[in-house]
Amino acid sequence: PALSWGPPPTLPPRHPHRAARDARYYLLFVACTPPAGVARYVLGMLAGQRHELDDMLLGSLADRMSGAEFREVIEYIQPSAWPSRLQWALTCVIEMGDTCEMLRHVLDVLAAFGEGLLAQLLKALLTDPLLATTAKLLAQAEPRTLLRQRLPKAEGSAASRALWLVYHREAWRAGAPYTREELRRDAHLTAKAPLSRPEVLLLGVDAPSYKLLIEEAPQHAVCAFAYRLLEAEPAFAAKLSQAQLLSVVELTASGLRDDAHWETCRRVVPAVEPAIALRLSIDLFKASRELPDLQLLKHAYHRVDCFTRKQVWLPAELGALWTSHRDALQREVVEGALPHATTLGGMFSAHVPRLDSASEAAEGGAKQEGRL
Repeated sequence: PALSWGPPPTLPPRHPHRAARDARYYLLFVACTPPAGVARYVLGMLAGQRHELDDMLLGSLADRMSGAEFREVIEYIQPSAWPSRLQWALTCVIEMGDTCEMLRHVLDVLAAFGEGLLAQLLKALLTDPLLATTAKLLAQAEPRTLLRQRLPKAEGSAASRALWLVYHREAWRAGAPYTREELRRDAHLTAKAPLSRPEVLLLGVDAPSYKLLIEEAPQHAVCAFAYRLLEAEPAFAAKLSQAQLLSVVELTASGLRDDAHWETCRRVVPAVEPAIALRLSIDLFKASRELPDLQLLKHAYHRVDCFTRKQVWLPAELGALWTSHRDALQREVVEGALPHATTLGGMFSAHVPRLDSASEAAEGGAKQEGRL
């Protein structure tokens, strides 16, 4: 008969407080061990498969390892664990001294996981606040060079292009210098593949980037950023075309219904061409009905050429406002731009024969003829 060995032996159940007890023992070990020796013991545990690389081990290593030991430690991080370990790795990059060498170690390890995971982790790395705000790594030339060398080419790949755009956004946000030509080359911008509206909104981080994007993709950037620029720099209006300026929603008739936009419009009007200034000042005066804006309208109307004035029919433009303030508008705006002899006052001035004087002269002549 077959021998029966019974059920296989089982291990004793794990004590519920064992994990906390092990953590206390380990922290006691760390406190009693010279800092330079901690990483060596941890690497020995990892090599012998005695303990997984968890938060407890990583937390004890942050300031107790050399650059070479850091490289060995991060080689134990599994691909699936990198998104949650990236913050720890970047903290070490910034705080351990040789920033560029440490960053190179991280990038070398990430490159071993293939392009797909590398791109995902590079995007996470580029958007990490440690890079963009705290350490300003991207404002330094060497870290930027390291990252650029590892980014995949944007040509023919939407994901790679998106990654390059994120890189430029974070570099600009960190204060790195940039040019339109650099953006076009890196993101592979062409006539067939221009910047889309979401991409323009992604890249707009400050006034210099607004100006670059208005130059590169005016069809999207003017509506998105022009008013912000005009608030800070009214003279920038002179660099916009008439169509672009009049497409700024906040400066249109509907946009000027909000009195928060009036002050910016008042500062823009003197900075633009007379014809554009007249259009803006008409809409502004209709919205505000304030005396300073009437003066802007007056000056703009006087600055335009004769043909433009002929094409602007103020009674129709101002509507009810013209009806209620006709005399003042006629006197202040319209007649002020005309030669004196063509105004009503000029037509009936003292040196022009009056109608009643001409009639009296004609009657006197008839009486004299009668006498004759």
